[in-house]
Amino acid sequence: MKLNKVVIWGHKLHSHTHSYIHNAFFIAFKHLQYDTYWFDDNDNVKHIDFDNTLFISEHQVDKKIPQNKSSLYFIHFLEREHYKELDNEQLIDIKCAFRDMKREKELNKELLFEPVNDNKFEFISKHNGIYTYYMLWGTDLLPHEIDNNIEQLENIRKKRTNTNYFIGSITKPWAILHHLCRQMRIPFAQYGASFNINSSNNMSITENMNLTQQSLIAPAFQDEFQVKDNYIPCRIFKNISYGRMGITNNKIVNDLFNGRLIYDENIANAAQKALDFENNYDEIKVKELMEYVRNNHTYTSRISTIISFINKNTNHQF
Repeated sequence: MKLNKVVIWGHKLHSHTHSYIHNAFFIAFKHLQYDTYWFDDNDNVKHIDFDNTLFISEHQVDKKIPQNKSSLYFIHFLEREHYKELDNEQLIDIKCAFRDMKREKELNKELLFEPVNDNKFEFISKHNGIYTYYMLWGTDLLPHEIDNNIEQLENIRKKRTNTNYFIGSITKPWAILHHLCRQMRIPFAQYGASFNINSSNNMSITENMNLTQQSLIAPAFQDEFQVKDNYIPCRIFKNISYGRMGITNNKIVNDLFNGRLIYDENIANAAQKALDFENNYDEIKVKELMEYVRNNHTYTSRISTIISFINKNTNHQF
């Protein structure tokens, strides 16, 4: 069956942390000139023909998703019982590489993961007739926007201030960084993570990028649970694509970038290394990381791999 449209079903922008993933998919599909829509359970969609649709959603917000026999459903943490009228072939369970692969391997030592392509960022497994598609998230910029930032690296460098800007929730690692900033008398400003679409604290992609570029350093720190879980945060891809040096306290993140990031498992040590880098700035290192993200970790890259998977492994074609 031929798919002719894409529907992102679920979290509207700023309503949930997953809304930023939905937004990135929406932007990338539109950029690639697919007929693309974004709805949720509260929208009146009676006038929309949902036949032959690629749906992308998440298990908390798919209760009213239109279901028909001609469509294909990519659902993050699929709940099979919600799709009783559909065939297994129509359902793809989206999970995170490498976090969920680690979790599931611990439960089933015999489970095998097949890479979707040579990059080995996306994998598939099959259980009870349903594919699970493991993927990394990515930056919310398009490749040409990263190219523009590469061309503007000198100006981006000049935008840096002596304030640490952070867009997100203040979890333990960010509380540690905040404390370090107070000790060093470095201003620390936090935005976003309201999960209220009407909040004045919300940041657009451009605002997020500008503040990240202005920040004294731009780390992608993670709490202990995420580090142990092999979780790769989208923040690392975003910060690098915005023109900043990658900073992490997670070894698997550094390994993904072939050891080219500023890395230390200790937050204070990583922050100091980042400050040292800014005082001895190496534009070539930053540019190389940006090119790597542009070539491998945008949502246009993710969509290309998803479409290859669909055409090869399902009864649908895109």
